Amino acid sequence: MRIRAALVSLALTAAAAAQTKKLDTTQFIVMGEGLAAGVTDFGIRQDVQEKTFGALIAKQMRTNFPQPLFQGPGVSVIPGLAPQPAILPTTRQTTVREGFPPSLFVFNLSVPGMRMADAIGWRPSEPLVQPGDPRQTALNLTLGYPALILGKGKPVWTQLEYAVNMNPTLVIVSLGYHEAADAAASGAPELLPDAAAFRANLNTVLTRLKGTFAEVIVATVPDPFDTAYFTTFDNTPKYTNISTAGLTTTFGLQRGDFVTPTGLLALGNQALTTRTGRLPGGSFVRAATADAVRARIRAINTEIGSAAQQNGATLYDMAAFFRGIRTNGYAVGTRVLTADYLGGFYTLSGFYPGITGHALIANELLALLNRTYGTNFAAVNVAQVSAGDPARRRYQPQRAPAGATQEKQ
Repeated sequence: MRIRAALVSLALTAAAAAQTKKLDTTQFIVMGEGLAAGVTDFGIRQDVQEKTFGALIAKQMRTNFPQPLFQGPGVSVIPGLAPQPAILPTTRQTTVREGFPPSLFVFNLSVPGMRMADAIGWRPSEPLVQPGDPRQTALNLTLGYPALILGKGKPVWTQLEYAVNMNPTLVIVSLGYHEAADAAASGAPELLPDAAAFRANLNTVLTRLKGTFAEVIVATVPDPFDTAYFTTFDNTPKYTNISTAGLTTTFGLQRGDFVTPTGLLALGNQALTTRTGRLPGGSFVRAATADAVRARIRAINTEIGSAAQQNGATLYDMAAFFRGIRTNGYAVGTRVLTADYLGGFYTLSGFYPGITGHALIANELLALLNRTYGTNFAAVNVAQVSAGDPARRRYQPQRAPAGATQEKQ
């Protein structure tokens, strides 16, 4: 009986080992939008790009990860802000893209303003810099450079085509956040794609990637109302010195509404001058509109989970990570970084985390890789990364939320 039990145990161990996937990290690709690209306060620039979650993961895996590094102040494609003309080079810039001549290929394919549908059909086009279209300019400088300056006949690929042509072995897909943030900031749920249409496009992406035999991780879409761009009705008084009663009687705001950075500035200014008037457009989002946006995001995330399972991809719940920061914050030393505006976790844009946030996302993904593939990648040293985080230096101390996640020493 003992021999039989030992044989059964050995058989089960062998079966488990056979089911463990092997991970090849030599061609590590990231498909994404502004979050994965390294958008910071009001643009994309090198100092943050070098510490995006993709770059930090590549460093821990000890694999090559060439990126399209932008000289500051970069190119601005930020939800909730009026589009800024792409006048390049601008102050402090020379070649705009760091390194000349540039590397022939990049592995971080993330482009500010990229939508899920864009990953399939949107490609670089001449001229390289298009002043009236910062999104196209960002795409050109990321995926179309140097092809667009090398003469006619050079291939210009969509994000998906580029990923496939790199013969990837590991791909992270993090798309959908730009359209979610845009819909939330605009108070327009219709700017979010229908969940079925999103699923169809994602299936196209995952099917093409599966054809390369790459291992794929796909992330859910974070809820923008969990970010610092939106301040709750109850939290607004601490920024504006206007009571909740005053917010209702004077400005018509109600519990459940969200105030944007534009609204915080307008309300604070009116409190200082004691002159009240109508708030400018884009100052707040009504509770019903926020609920509609959130419902669409939940539906999309349900489809992402189903598509991942259908296509053999591994799911990373980035939405849960953002929600955890909103609920609990994160303790770094004596400071608790929160999702409040100037709470130390998000950059001035409100939508994009600082490099501390990227380090935490990287650690979650590294842990997921270790669980899924039996690897043993070391975690990023969050305290070390956080020490150079401009978002943390702007931190305005607040009382630590109950259950704030503590930094591990």
